[in-house]
Amino acid sequence: MINGNTDTIWRIAEENRLKTIPLARALDVPRVVAHLMVLRGVDSVEEAQRFLDPSIEHVAAPFLMQDMDRAVARITDARARDEHVFVFGDYDVDGITGTAVLVNALRRFGVTRCSWDLPSRMENGYGLSPEHVDAAQQRGVSLIVTVDNGINARAAAERAKALGIDLIITDHHQLEGELPPAVSVVDPAREACPGPHAKASGAAVAFKLGWALTGEPRDVDLVALGTVADIVPLLGENRDLVAVGLRSIQRAPRPGIEALMSVARLELANLTAENIAFQIAPRINAAGRMKEAHLAFDLLQAESPTEARRLAVQLDGANEERKTIERNTLESLLGRAEELVNEGRHSLVLAGSGWHQGVLGIVAAQLQSQFNRPVIVVSIDADGLGRGSGRSAAEFKLVDALSACNEHLVSFGGHAAAAGVTIREEEIEAFVAAFEREARQRMSQGLAPKELDLDALVSLSEMDHRLIKTLDRLQPYGHGNPAPVFCCYGVEVLPNSLRELRGGHIRFSVRQEDKSLQVIGFRMAGILAADVLRGTVDIAFTPQRNTWRDETTIQLVLRDVRSSPREG
Repeated sequence: MINGNTDTIWRIAEENRLKTIPLARALDVPRVVAHLMVLRGVDSVEEAQRFLDPSIEHVAAPFLMQDMDRAVARITDARARDEHVFVFGDYDVDGITGTAVLVNALRRFGVTRCSWDLPSRMENGYGLSPEHVDAAQQRGVSLIVTVDNGINARAAAERAKALGIDLIITDHHQLEGELPPAVSVVDPAREACPGPHAKASGAAVAFKLGWALTGEPRDVDLVALGTVADIVPLLGENRDLVAVGLRSIQRAPRPGIEALMSVARLELANLTAENIAFQIAPRINAAGRMKEAHLAFDLLQAESPTEARRLAVQLDGANEERKTIERNTLESLLGRAEELVNEGRHSLVLAGSGWHQGVLGIVAAQLQSQFNRPVIVVSIDADGLGRGSGRSAAEFKLVDALSACNEHLVSFGGHAAAAGVTIREEEIEAFVAAFEREARQRMSQGLAPKELDLDALVSLSEMDHRLIKTLDRLQPYGHGNPAPVFCCYGVEVLPNSLRELRGGHIRFSVRQEDKSLQVIGFRMAGILAADVLRGTVDIAFTPQRNTWRDETTIQLVLRDVRSSPREG
């Protein structure tokens, strides 16, 4: 897509004028904005007004969640008995922020003996294990509360039951099989769970428990980080939480977040969900990927700006290390991946030794994007046990395919688009064959072509400051509520306007009739070799406001470009 690939299919969404025209009139917004809201499932005036004015008041009450009353009752008993309560989270942004939210809430609630822990990605892997339960028992813990994990931790739950330790599970992942034995299982993914929580992040579930305990919806800034980073849909109350959290950060950032923004060179006033996704979250994740997740937890809880700055610099360094290792790993795998593609493989399973566990998911995602087929990357340890990550386009249900190959795996888990696997080295060859069979059967019509979803066909004359200002009200953008992508046909690339910028970016100007605008293509210098940017072209783009030296203009962020068949 980023190299002017003419094989990419542009799919332009159809407008439902019966809905968009009255909605635009009622809200006094451009019709294309009403069209964008309808595409996101917002098609009544009442829903649209809520969408344009996100608020904590729109977030559903916590006791609507199944088992919330049982969780609160048990923690209330723990407070009364001065029990040792242990919070066990996860090593990614969602798990780290959710753990911080719940620990803060328990302390405000009056649980004086409260401890926490996060697993090591390298040593422990994901989720609560029987070994973690044993360690908690030795410290005198009588109640364990999980965050962002636990729904499928049956072995750990059985161990806790055997030791007389009560367990409260807060999670948002899908249940596989029977519920673990626990006092309470607060997970919106449970089939019987009512309310609008179904797509909540792990941090949001922890937030709801904290709210139920204390009566106060606190630490929404941390919930915003976890929600954006975990790529849950930014619609409904998820969007409300992120919008309120962003405003909280802009109004009074905690030292840790302010320090992260400083090392990422972000401006507080212009903070967006995209900044969280691409600048802040990777630095927090780097703690769990390259070092210990505890560093990120300590940063988010830091009260001293000096301490926060010290920890933020460490995470920034870990993130740079992660990027270097990720780049080297990807380069080492590209050749083999291309060979498999040329052999006609519908799937890519790449196994080897010496690869860093912390980057496998990112590398798998990059390979999946480049080769447009399901990818699993496995790193084999000295003991012959391989651990890997897989990525796939959503139409290929990755976890279902892994389930069909279960006989070759020690364990697996995840969802349609991303999963983790553990496999013995001697089973890899058989797994490769089985997974390829599943890929061919599940994609019997062949590999789907690359597609670019476009919201609307527009003219350059529509791109004015009123539209951009109204589009800003659709933020925060993210999964489920992406930044709008428009297309414009038959625009002229102005002669001598093309510039290649540092970092592999390009800039040029386009004109349609009497309207000219500047276009920026981030990391798209590769299209120069394709010789596409000549004469008349079709462009796909996201419009945005650009301020430089106190002058604000509209620029188009390029998503794709192709030679226009309308030329001449």
